Amino acid sequence: MKNWFARLNLSITDLATTKWGTLILFFSALADAAVFPLPVTTFFIFLILLNNRMTFKYILIVVMGIMSGAFAGYSIGRFLWIKPDGEFTAVVQFLFHNIPGFSYEIYQKVHSLFIKWNIWILCAATTTPLPYGMFSIASGAFQINIFSFFIATFLSQGIKFIFLGILTSKMGPKIRKMLEFNLKPIVIISTACILILFAVSKFLSQF
Repeated sequence: MKNWFARLNLSITDLATTKWGTLILFFSALADAAVFPLPVTTFFIFLILLNNRMTFKYILIVVMGIMSGAFAGYSIGRFLWIKPDGEFTAVVQFLFHNIPGFSYEIYQKVHSLFIKWNIWILCAATTTPLPYGMFSIASGAFQINIFSFFIATFLSQGIKFIFLGILTSKMGPKIRKMLEFNLKPIVIISTACILILFAVSKFLSQF
């Protein structure tokens, strides 16, 4: 059943050239941050390459979509993930069996990351192969402070897309070739900058 996601990913990328591109960007970002892994970064870059005059509009739209999806994912984890008796709900069972990137093993892996790093793992989530929707849901399931969750989501995901948007707009076709070759270095650099900002702010808060 998961094969339909591969077809959906290809369809979404193809829609970058249509008049529905902006609307699809928002809902793709929302779905990706909530529960459905979608090629948001690729779609976002395609849109900017097609019309770089709309760069800041696309940045705003994708960040709004991500924040909306993060709220949806957090709500799923907070209210629909665990029954009062501690068992998984039917919603969880459906996600584990039908959604790529969602499984009991991955849930346990995310759980261990939260135990080790707490809210800081959200800042580095973009460097992992795990879907951000799982982190959104886990944040709700583990009852992470919602305000800290939103701040961490905005700083990690928001800054990533701001960085990618401006870079893509400035470099045009060059960035396309670089991203087609390997997206990881750019994501890691942007994440490192975010972690440094967090570390500095935490250090300064001690004085």
